[in-house]
Parts: sequence; structure tokens; C-alpha cells
Amino acid sequence: MKNRIASVSLIGSLVLLLGIANVYALSIERNSPGIEYTKNFDKKTAKAIDAVLTDKQFHYLNGLTSYWEPKFETTLVYDGDAASLNHFIAEMSAVHGIRVHLTFSHDLSKETGSALSAGSWWVLYSHVTPNVVTIRINLAAPKLANLEITLPENRPEPSMRI
Repeated sequence: MKNRIASVSLIGSLVLLLGIANVYALSIERNSPGIEYTKNFDKKTAKAIDAVLTDKQFHYLNGLTSYWEPKFETTLVYDGDAASLNHFIAEMSAVHGIRVHLTFSHDLSKETGSALSAGSWWVLYSHVTPNVVTIRINLAAPKLANLEITLPENRPEPSMRI
């Protein structure tokens, strides 16, 4: 009887551990910048976004892609000063086919837990809003102490141009 209880406990523990392993497998660390776009995402637009994300002038720290439905969200962390951030915003805003949203955090280190660095800014991409790239700016980043953001010139969609 004791052997049967021990076997059931062992099997239950293994099932629990395998279940936990699968939860962690739903997210992957990104040692280099990249996004897993939606299946029907425009290849030319993806290539242009990737060119900005992987540009060596921007200091990439780390990232994470979560495979939780429906978002399938990617967070990429960058470090840099205000000039670098402004250049990043301008480069990303020049990519046709997407909208760039800027959001602000008082302190990204309080949002990250232990999975990501706080950095100076994050880039967020979600399958729920595939044509939006969000740049989340860390107002607590020491390198952004004297932050002044230069917004790129508004460029209307081709269908809205006169």
C-alpha cells in the first residue's frame, strides 16, 4: 500500500513539474533583438522594423517573447541617452505600415520583475495590435535625466495625403 501511495505521489509530482516547465516554455529570452510577427504581416515592413531594432548604434540589453494567447507579446530592452532615444523614435517612425506609440513609465524597474532589465526604453509588439510598435520610455533611467523628446514630423497615411 505504501509503495502505491509513493508511486501516485511521484507521478503527481512529475505531472506538476512538467506543467510548470511548460508554463516557463511559453516565454523565451531574446539574446538579440527580434520580433515574431503575425503570419500575414507584410515582409517589407517587418524587414524595415528589424533594421531599426538590430541597428548597432542602439544598445540592446535583453528581451522576452511570451507565447500567451492572444497577445504573443515581445518586449525588447534598450539602453541609451536622450539623443539615442530620439534617433530610435525617428527611425521607427520612418517605417511605413506601422504606427509608433510612445508611453511613459515612472520607473520600468518596478514593472519588470526579474525577467528583464529596466533600461532606458522598451519596445513592445503584440499580435493583438500587429501594426503598432510601442516605445515605453523609462523616466527613471539615469541616462534620460534631461530628456527632451523630439517628435518626428507627422506623416499621414498615403490614402490621406492630398
